[in-house]
Amino acid sequence: METIELTLPEYWACALVNGDFSGLSKEEEQEIEEFFECGYYGHCFGVSDESFFTNWHDAGRYGADCLVYTFESLD
Repeated sequence: METIELTLPEYWACALVNGDFSGLSKEEEQEIEEFFECGYYGHCFGVSDESFFTNWHDAGRYGADCLVYTFESLD
């Protein structure tokens, strides 16, 4: 299985790892869904332990506290 690591906002963790969108606003939920519409990424099965701030991340809109997520690559 091929994997891919993406740097994404920390507040996406519950949604990506557990499928729990309950703590997100509708706009945040839509942002996540739009990012993954490409269909290149499968199940998230790993996430880094410590967050870090970055001015740029793979979702690309703004700086945020981020984590590194590991996904199954479907590409």
